[in-house]
Amino acid sequence: MAKKASPPSASTPSGAAAVRRAHELFKQDQTREALALLRPLLQRKGDVDADAAALAAACLGMDGKYEEAANVDRKLCEAQPDNPQGWHSLGYDLLNAGDLRGALEAYTRAIELEPKRASAHYNVARICARMGDRAQAIEHLLKAVELQPDMLDRLDEDPDLRPFKDSPELIDRLPGQANSDDPYASWYV
Repeated sequence: MAKKASPPSASTPSGAAAVRRAHELFKQDQTREALALLRPLLQRKGDVDADAAALAAACLGMDGKYEEAANVDRKLCEAQPDNPQGWHSLGYDLLNAGDLRGALEAYTRAIELEPKRASAHYNVARICARMGDRAQAIEHLLKAVELQPDMLDRLDEDPDLRPFKDSPELIDRLPGQANSDDPYASWYV
């Protein structure tokens, strides 16, 4: 006779309840406690709990454990390869772990799945700037600004992209900011 599975005890929350509780702990900066609730969900056989994986990666990232967070993100991306948020999170964690090539690949996949995500374009611009690809950095920065104009305001605080702030290559291509040879260009705006 097969042994019946016992119901979860009051001290062991169900998957959804554990994720909700872990999210509350995360919002209170109690990432270790949140991870304690999430780790058993990540170790279950079968489908990856997307919410648990995303939250666990966020907790690990908050604690500066970007490589470990990227490992969790990879599980999510393998389980849900068409999830742009999973790829975006993987890019973020790899970028912070110092893996520029891996981050570029992950953000590129996020952009393929969701081309209008300004933050992915912005981060690709940052990566390209670090890698010395000025042309691609400018292209992605322009796309980010096109999608979300306030991205331009971040240049003052961003060490990767600050050098582009006064660059004619960028300024001349920004909407409404181009330097025109026409002395009356400002009259037509």
